[in-house]
Amino acid sequence: MLAARDEKEGFGMEHEKLSRRGFVALTGAASLGALLAACGGGEEAGAPATTEAPPETEAPPETEAPPATTEEAPPATTEEAPAGPKFDPESEPDGPVEVFEWVGYDNAEDTAAFMWKTYDEGPYGQKSPLKFTFLENDQQALAKVASGYSPEVIHPCIAYWRDFDAAGLLQPFDTSLLPDYEGIPEAIRAAGVHPETGLVYHVPFDIGFSALTYRADKIQISPEEESWSILLNPEYEGKIGIFSDDAAIIKIGALINAGEPINPNKLTTEQIQAAKETMIKAKPQIRTFWGSQTDTVNDFVNGNLWATYTWPDGYWSIKNHGKMKDVEVRYMSPKEGRLAWTCGLVLHAEAKHPGRATLAVAATNTPAASAALTDVYQYGGAQQNGVQELIQNKELITAFSLDDPAAFAPPKAWFEEYLPNRKEYVDAAAEVKAA
Repeated sequence: MLAARDEKEGFGMEHEKLSRRGFVALTGAASLGALLAACGGGEEAGAPATTEAPPETEAPPETEAPPATTEEAPPATTEEAPAGPKFDPESEPDGPVEVFEWVGYDNAEDTAAFMWKTYDEGPYGQKSPLKFTFLENDQQALAKVASGYSPEVIHPCIAYWRDFDAAGLLQPFDTSLLPDYEGIPEAIRAAGVHPETGLVYHVPFDIGFSALTYRADKIQISPEEESWSILLNPEYEGKIGIFSDDAAIIKIGALINAGEPINPNKLTTEQIQAAKETMIKAKPQIRTFWGSQTDTVNDFVNGNLWATYTWPDGYWSIKNHGKMKDVEVRYMSPKEGRLAWTCGLVLHAEAKHPGRATLAVAATNTPAASAALTDVYQYGGAQQNGVQELIQNKELITAFSLDDPAAFAPPKAWFEEYLPNRKEYVDAAAEVKAA
């Protein structure tokens, strides 16, 4: 989510308006907390839920939650939190802090300077300036870091951080350096807590949906008829775009096969293989498995596509594009459920500046940064404390059903989760692409 924000997306091009996944911020911690409680509490919802994420992403989840339902998050407890590490930023050596990020999430003034503002203007902004390199998707990021690349901060989606940890690539945060951490609803942040130690390894930042944006004049269905199954309709041959994320491809096929809501994060080998066959049947309708959301938005507004998988920012860009001013564009809420994701920041096990890197993460977790994320990119922020009144574009609340908790909970949304059998999803998707 960014897309990719995910599940998620090849975003290594010029700055695009957030190459992650997107969904508009859930405004108001109280309403979001109630919504997440209904979705399963402390489970990672897959992009905004346990990130697909909500996720690669997809996407965030393709992030691509219920905004945050997680896999095996520990149950809520009244016991004192376990003691984590203690970092001393002042004693750390000067030098840059490298951040492995999604395109568009760097600190340039024309992209996401709001994310890192409090760090850049703080005592270490000059002594240890942030240096950005850009990841393409969660799988690529994991492979690159596992091969020896060691940035200090990485931005994976919730479904992937445990893979990084299993490879010995992460260390827990010193939460005393994260003053706004409690502003993230417990149901979202629980997905980033280690199920065995109770220590915080993943600090959620962005949350989003993954669904089809479509032209209602070309795909003439009522809202009640919306379904992922349009991918099988030969009337739309060569007119649909799908995100290239492997897990997302198989999840979509499984939802089509079910014809009703099922949790696409819990597929058996048989269901994965059946989903593969369904997506192979859908290929005549799929013009492209896109890696850049900017590319698929351009394809759509230029008439090459009638429907494409997008995150909310992609839908918003299409809907408000000058070429679409006379076209009814809808963001699908399929009967089988949308995909969703949660993405956030983790700390490399060999970080040279763990304290300063944590302060950089803290900068992304402020109410101001969360509100700006929604206004600038139409993504939801995991941070919810005092954010609602800071969001300037109130129209986004209506456009993305932010006042409807049911829109973010199963069966209407399936947030990414950690996939113990992810390789099966990936191998099956490779066969779809090669067919």
